[in-house]
Amino acid sequence: MSQPIVVPGGPPVNIILLGPPAGGKGTQANFLAERFGMVHISTGDLLRARAKFLPSLAEYLSSGRLVPDDVVVSMLKERLADSDCSRGVLLDGFPRTRAQAESLEKAGVNISAVIHLKVADEVVIERIAGRRIDPLSGKIYHVKDNPPPPDVARRVIQREDDTPEKIRTRLVTYHQERDAILDFCGNRVKTIHVGDGSPEALPADVRPMCVFDEVRKALEGDAYWGSVIRSELIAKAFECGTSSSTMVSLARFFEHARFRLVQKGCLADAAASSAQVVLRSQSLQLASTLQPLVHYDLRTWLEEVRMHSVLLGHTISRRSLRGTETVADGWATLVFLDGRGRAMEVPGAAQLQDLAMSRAPKSSRTNPPKVIAERMGDAPGNCWHHDSCVAAVDVDLRGRVHEASCLAYMDRWRFLAACNGGYPPELEMSILRARTRQAYVAYMGYAAAGDRIHVRSWARATEEGILLAFDAAKDSSSLLQGCLLLSQEDLSKL
Repeated sequence: MSQPIVVPGGPPVNIILLGPPAGGKGTQANFLAERFGMVHISTGDLLRARAKFLPSLAEYLSSGRLVPDDVVVSMLKERLADSDCSRGVLLDGFPRTRAQAESLEKAGVNISAVIHLKVADEVVIERIAGRRIDPLSGKIYHVKDNPPPPDVARRVIQREDDTPEKIRTRLVTYHQERDAILDFCGNRVKTIHVGDGSPEALPADVRPMCVFDEVRKALEGDAYWGSVIRSELIAKAFECGTSSSTMVSLARFFEHARFRLVQKGCLADAAASSAQVVLRSQSLQLASTLQPLVHYDLRTWLEEVRMHSVLLGHTISRRSLRGTETVADGWATLVFLDGRGRAMEVPGAAQLQDLAMSRAPKSSRTNPPKVIAERMGDAPGNCWHHDSCVAAVDVDLRGRVHEASCLAYMDRWRFLAACNGGYPPELEMSILRARTRQAYVAYMGYAAAGDRIHVRSWARATEEGILLAFDAAKDSSSLLQGCLLLSQEDLSKL
C-alpha cells in the first residue's frame, strides 16, 4: 500500500516543486494550494519583496549576483514561521543545488516530498522558444498554443535568452544540479514524466489538470486513484466459460472499477456533492472469452463529461507473444442525483472535462445507445411475454438487482424464449447456438428481491447478426431495456 503524504486536516507538509524552466511548476503549485490550502512560496518573489526593505539584498539582485544560500534559507525560515504557513508550503525555485538542499535540512526545514516534473528537453525548448511578449501590455503569448491576435502579432518580441541554443545551455546546467538534488532527497522524490518516452510518461501536449491528477496520486497514495483505474487480475474458473458467462464476469469487474473511480478516483468530489451516483446505461463488446488462471489488465477511465452525465470507458486485455490482445471493451453512463432523485448537472464538470480522455485508448463504441435503441424499435404485438421474479442472490447491499445480474437475466430470457417458441422458427436454432458478441442495457428503475417483473423479448436479423431486444417492467413502470447482439461469424457456421 502507498501511504499518503498529504492528508486533509493532517499535519503540515513542506513540498519542493522541482522541474525545468517552463516545466509547469507554478501551475501545479496553484492547483496544490487551492486543493490543500498550502502556501506557494516562490523564492524569486520572496527575495524581490524583501529587497524593498533590505538594501544589501537589493544590491545582490540589481547586480545579478547570486544571493548566498544562508541568506535565502534564513528568509525562508522566517517566512515559514508566518501563521498562513501552518498547513504547509510549496517551495518553487529553491533549492536549485544540492548545497541549498543541504542548507535547508541543516536549518531544520523538514521536506516531506519532492515533486519532480521530468519534462523532456524538446518539450521545454518548444514551450520557451515559442513564447512571445507584447512590449506594450507585457502579456505573454505562444506561437503555437496561444498565438497573439493579428493586431498584436506585428509587435511581439522574443526574449534574447529564449532561443533554442541558449535554452539547451541552461538545460545542461539544470540537469547537473537536478540530479544532485534528487540523489540527496532519495525516496522523498515523486517523479511525473512528461513527453520523455518512458512507458508511464504523459504526452508532450498534456493538459495541466492531467499532470495534477498524477501529482495528487503521488501525494495522496491509496487515498486517490486518479482518472484512470488500472488493475491486474487472474481469471478464476467460475468466471470463465461461454461468452455469456464472460460477459457477466466482465460486467462485475467493470462495476468494481467504476466503484473505485467514484469512491477514491476523480469522481469522488462530484459524488460527495450529490446524494447518489447511479448507472444509467452500459455496453460491453466481447472479442474473446476469459480463460482460467490467465493474467489480464483492466483499465477504466473518464472518457467524456456531459451536462448531466459522465461517460466511462472500459477495456480488458491480455499480454501474449503477439503483443497486447483486447478481450473486451465497453462504456458506462453515470448520472448524479440530488436528494429528490433528480439528475443534477455534473458537479465540478469544468475540471473533469480537462481529465476526460487524458491518455486512455479510444473506447470501441460501434453501437452507441441511440443507434441500438433505433435498432430495437418498438415491440411487436405478438412478441414473447414472460413473468419473472427477482432472486435474493442477485441483489446488492442497497437491496437492488446487481447491474451485472441484469445481463445474466437477459441471457436466461433469451434461452427461455427460444425454447418456448418466442422467436421466429427460422432463427431459434441460431439464437440457441450463437455466442453473445455485444450487450447493451439501459436502466430506468430498480427491482428488489421478490419483485415480480414482466418481460418482453423479440428478435430481428441485422447485417451484423441477430439482435435480441428485451424490455422489463414492474407495475407498468419500465425497469430495463436492452439487447444482445449474437455473433455473425457463429451464425455463418451453422
